[in-house]
Amino acid sequence: MFYKTISYFKFLLKSTNQHGVHSPFVYNFVTKGLYKKENTIVDFKEYSALKNLSKKEQKVLSKVIRYFKIDEFKFELKTSKNSLDKNHKLFFINQIESLIDFNFTTLNSKQIIVVHGIHQQKETTLRWQEIIKNKEATVTIDLYYFGIIFIRKKQAKEHFILRI
Repeated sequence: MFYKTISYFKFLLKSTNQHGVHSPFVYNFVTKGLYKKENTIVDFKEYSALKNLSKKEQKVLSKVIRYFKIDEFKFELKTSKNSLDKNHKLFFINQIESLIDFNFTTLNSKQIIVVHGIHQQKETTLRWQEIIKNKEATVTIDLYYFGIIFIRKKQAKEHFILRI
């Protein structure tokens, strides 16, 4: 509990809003997705891995799902052979350990990884820092509740810490 409190204050000191974002892709995601005022939450009852999310986490994840029009959830990092799929897929990861040796080059720009609990413990925060340094994880966003990883081959590597 003490670590989470300290971690949250550090997050608040480092984080920014849409005015600190210089990537058009991330700026549009933040302004038209995360900051959009919507009170409806996606029904996560059919997904056992998402049942334990807090109301705030459900709201944030719902905004990500709506903005990218996610039509498929995966809870393991097994990529399909059809990497040219035109629909967005969301990989929801509860255990950050599964990402340490993951080859991000197997993903395409339509596949998004959402990592839950990146600030739960010191170990998970350190692992998140390792993922941020991975050159294949082109765009990483720290939302405190979640870490989001995008593979965008034509974009420069950037990391954002955003308040929502």
